[in-house]
This record gives sequence, C-alpha cells and structure tokens, in this order.
Amino acid sequence: MPPEPDAPLEVLDVTGGGVSRWTLAPDEGLDGPVTLVVPGAETTARWMDLPTGSPAQARSAVAFRLEDEVALGGGDLHIAVGDVDADGRTLVVWTAREKLQAWLELAAARGATAVAALPDYLLLPDGQDGELVVAELGARTALREPGGAMTVEPDLAALLIENRPHRLIPAADLDRWLAAGARAPRINLLQGRFGRRDQTTARGPRRLAILAAALVISPLIVLATQIIHDVLTAQAMEKRATALAVSLVPQAARYENAAGYALSRLAAARGGGGFSDLVAVYFTMIQSTPGVRLDSLVYGEEGVIRSTIDYVNASDMDQLRAAAKRLRLELTEQSTVAEGGRITSDLVIRRQP
Repeated sequence: MPPEPDAPLEVLDVTGGGVSRWTLAPDEGLDGPVTLVVPGAETTARWMDLPTGSPAQARSAVAFRLEDEVALGGGDLHIAVGDVDADGRTLVVWTAREKLQAWLELAAARGATAVAALPDYLLLPDGQDGELVVAELGARTALREPGGAMTVEPDLAALLIENRPHRLIPAADLDRWLAAGARAPRINLLQGRFGRRDQTTARGPRRLAILAAALVISPLIVLATQIIHDVLTAQAMEKRATALAVSLVPQAARYENAAGYALSRLAAARGGGGFSDLVAVYFTMIQSTPGVRLDSLVYGEEGVIRSTIDYVNASDMDQLRAAAKRLRLELTEQSTVAEGGRITSDLVIRRQP
C-alpha cells in the first residue's frame, strides 16, 4: 500500500522459487490472495503486558488501556494482537479503522483478496545483540531492533541511528528480506470485524451461555489487573528510555533525567534548524513541566510543530512559556479547552527568528 493515496501500487511476487517486483499499471488487476504491506507511519506497534485470554479479550484490554492515550475514539480505532515474547509481553498494533478499510477497498478494486495485513517495518529481520536494522522504503526509513520497530522520516532516522551499531540492508537484498517477512508475518491486522470468519462453525446454546458469562466476568478481570500492569509498564518504559538515552549520550548516566539530558545534548550537537533538532528541543521543553502530557505532534512543511498537550493547572502553561523562552522557542497558543478536570491546548512551536 502506498503512503500517498495517488501513488501507484507495488507488487512483490513471492510465488515459485524467486522474488520479483513490479508497479501495477492503472488498469492492471490482481487475482487471488495477497498480503497487504501498509505504511508503518500510519500504525503504532508496542509490546504490552496483557491478561491471559482470547484475542478478543486482549483487544478489549488494549482499548481500555489506550482510552486516555490515543486521540481516536474506540469506534475509530482498530487494534490487533500478535505474538507473545519470552517475557510474556504481547505484540500490539493499532491504526485508524477508516485507513485499514481504505487499504482493503483499494486491494479489492484490483480484484485481490487480502488474507493478511501488517506494517512495513515488521517485514525487516530482527536485529542481533541490540543491533539496529535499517532499510530505505521509498521516501521513508524503516528501523527495527529487538523490542522496537518504526517507519520515520529520514532526518529523524538519522538522529535515532547516530552513534549506534546498525546494519543497512542494501537495496539489492531488500526484496528478499521483505519476502521472508511476508511469508511469516509477526502479526495480522485483519482481526475482529476485519477478520475472516468461518461460516460453517456452529454455536450452540451452551457456547452462547459461556460467552455471556465471559462478557460479565472479563471486564472485572481487566479492571483488577489494570493498575498492576500500568505500574509495571510505566517502570519498564522508563528503564528502556533511560537505557536508550545512555546509549546515545553516555554522559546522561550521571543525570537523574537521563532522557532529557540526552535530548538536549543531541539537539545541541546537531545545531541545525531541522526537524530532529526542533523536536528534540520541544521534548526537552515538555519534560521540564511534569504536569504536562503530550497528546499529538505534527511537523509541518513550513518548519513548525503543531502539537496538542493537556495539563491540570493553568500555571503549567506559564512554566512551558518560560521553558520555551529559555530554549529560544516561539510558543503560540491557538486554542484552549477545559474539560473533565484537565486543560487541553493546541500549540504552534517554531524557532525564534
């Protein structure tokens, strides 16, 4: 699937003994089952500690956990769950439901039947011993390492790769690795309402009674385990963020806020006015005010950040303005709404002239 709606479709044919790639002509169709490789920038992947149960129960637990974290509402969010790793964590991927529907309709319009769908970054091989695997996928760069994967703009990829051991997959070998990843997908987005259903399966009254009981009990189980898992997840994320900060900037190990120190040093080292530099400084500004939570961030073509934050006290915004001035950022507050005990503001951030 192309990142842009009007871009041509590309096909990677892995039938037979070889691998071939071509671009579909505007009037060319496909026949038979296909695996959709969707733009990684339109999806989010994460490892989560989830209660044991069916895939449907796992997806419900994820939706509950993401309720305050993702801007999309429950009806607009599509969640898929995949493998469980050696530490008992489940691979979770989510995207906008309308985007997945559009990808499926695009494939169907060419006569293809989608049997699986997965983000492009999960086609890359696993890195060994902490190695970062890098591949150029058109205008974006895909990264994969043990426990992490993403597709980002090249300049952000350069910031993440800098001073880290990594392996770049040559263009000549890329299709072979992509084919291997498609043959054994780590996760299939076609779950829930998008899953393939077996129409021959009969469900009797006893089965319905068991399901009804599960619907009553499972929310209680999820609620009871939520607090424990949230605490453990937060601790694990903090440890991983600190470890990444120290790997990027070893001096960060001496500071309590290692991530904040590493971001500020990286921003200073790059010294330019590009995306990576501006985002790094902006993250430093956000971290300077503990009560502020980042909801969304978009980097515009005009070289500014458009961001949504939420916070509890009006004084938090005053602290942000002071931090922005200190970091030589120009902060413009476009709109502010107070609801449910928290305040939400839309900001525009640019460098001071």
